[in-house]
Amino acid sequence: MTDHFGNPLLEQRKLLAGEAFVQRSDQGVIEIVGSDAKSWLHSLLSQNILNLESGMSTEALLLTPQGHVEQQLKIIATDQGVLVIVAASKLEAMLAWLTKMIFRSKVDVSKRKDLVCIGGFFDFDEPFWVDGFSLESKFSVRYAESREEFAYREYLTDSVPTDLAPAGLLAYQALRIAVGRPEIDDIDIRSLPHEFDWLSSAVHMSKGCYRGQEAVAKVHNLGHPPRRLIILHLEQGDSLAAKDDKVFYQDKEVGTIRAGALHYEEGSIALALVNRNTPYLDLSIEIGSQRILATQQVLVPHDAGKAANLPRPAAFKLTGKK
Repeated sequence: MTDHFGNPLLEQRKLLAGEAFVQRSDQGVIEIVGSDAKSWLHSLLSQNILNLESGMSTEALLLTPQGHVEQQLKIIATDQGVLVIVAASKLEAMLAWLTKMIFRSKVDVSKRKDLVCIGGFFDFDEPFWVDGFSLESKFSVRYAESREEFAYREYLTDSVPTDLAPAGLLAYQALRIAVGRPEIDDIDIRSLPHEFDWLSSAVHMSKGCYRGQEAVAKVHNLGHPPRRLIILHLEQGDSLAAKDDKVFYQDKEVGTIRAGALHYEEGSIALALVNRNTPYLDLSIEIGSQRILATQQVLVPHDAGKAANLPRPAAFKLTGKK
């Protein structure tokens, strides 16, 4: 994996302008073909993929029976079935689980070592996945009051573009953190899709039974996710937060950093999961022996969930960047 090519901040600018691509060597590709490919995968995941026509794409999650996030799948429909982009570190586990679940279904599951995944904000004549996290969905729910546009795509190809500059993974990380876009590396063993506002892009709320569906429905309709995703803007631009750094409100630990980056405009930023009732005020991050102050940008509100009791008054006033 290539973190950068000399200037990560310039690479962010070029990537966002459609002048560069990032090779997602941190991801791998699985192909599922056969007459039952879509219906079989549909039954296993949080997303409705039955009506995907060739060339269409969507995002889905594989959940545990308790509703915790286990896998993130970026799905591209083809004439033969589907191509699935997953984290390289989880590919073998995903492949083994899918193979185990075939039973009598008419599907064939295989790893596509010949395909390279490249991402960016450009057009390329290859099969592609459209990131729908910033788009409105008719079949799901978004907890955030608003969301910045993030017109990111990932292409599957056997060659990289020759007319675009390469950008490192650090450039992509900074851009997606700046808009609050979660990735599978942000989770821990307790992570629920609600905490990351992942229902909006990866969970079909009127879909039939799938593993973890009951837990998803209970939290959304009757409860609240115990934690919520935020963006932190660090006051010291030369300090960089790292995964699992502790987050504090005054002297009380309230959460952990899930990802950190240096953004070309925003400076030092981070995604963090904090306890649901953490006040919408400035927080601090423990980096080494220092406490660094950070401004909180609310993504998932404290009253997310309890849809069965809507409408409900907001107990907190949202603050921070919109």
